[in-house]
Amino acid sequence: MVGRVIAIGLLTGAFPLWSQHASIRAKILAVAEGRVEEIRRQIPALLNEYPNDPGVLFLSAIVENDGPKALQLYQRIVREFPTSEWADDSQWRIVQYYALLRDTAAARAALAEYQQRYPLSEFLIHAQNLVQATVGLDPMHQRGRVTIASDSRGQAGQDPTAQPVADRYTLQIGAYSTREVAEQEAARFRERRLIVEVIEKAPSLYAVTIGDYNSREAAEKARPLVAEQCACTPFIIVKPSGSPQAKSPAKRVAK
Repeated sequence: MVGRVIAIGLLTGAFPLWSQHASIRAKILAVAEGRVEEIRRQIPALLNEYPNDPGVLFLSAIVENDGPKALQLYQRIVREFPTSEWADDSQWRIVQYYALLRDTAAARAALAEYQQRYPLSEFLIHAQNLVQATVGLDPMHQRGRVTIASDSRGQAGQDPTAQPVADRYTLQIGAYSTREVAEQEAARFRERRLIVEVIEKAPSLYAVTIGDYNSREAAEKARPLVAEQCACTPFIIVKPSGSPQAKSPAKRVAK
């Protein structure tokens, strides 16, 4: 049961705009919308036709019931297609797998490999937070996070908590006059396992937003996919400093 939860449940966050094939993107969106069985039935034919396509392997992994089998697929993508558009998300899901199993050594090792291989991945900060919340960060890795935050401002050696936090961005998909209505709208997208927040922009003005990005460029890349999810025209806003993700440590270089 745990394996199944991990295999299917690792759909946290907005889906990246990666696939070279529109059909794969559409199928991943269908999985996010709950049509898992429908897509799972299509996997054998896809694998038969495209046995070495990392996008097909990734799709196969996210609908796989067996956690260890899904893990093997993610590991294969990282190993055989390390520069593909699917690789950093596969490594993120490897981190999730071990962290959710509370496998301290494996989770920390997977996170270290993630940071080394894909330091600009927009999912890295979420991987760090998950490992910290489940098994705790390796002390050396914890120090590494502080160094990066300090170096990014040219102020190594200073207390990073005393430094200004870099801007983070999100995509606004709607604004409502009451928080209740905004939360109802947000709930629809949380059911699709997306990162959704309700932000109070002004008195009697509540914005529903999707995603959490370290740079405006990363948010721009995600905008077409979010537009598909909301059937709207999302626009980029800077997250308020009090927003939960806005307090997360910034990466040295924005993606």
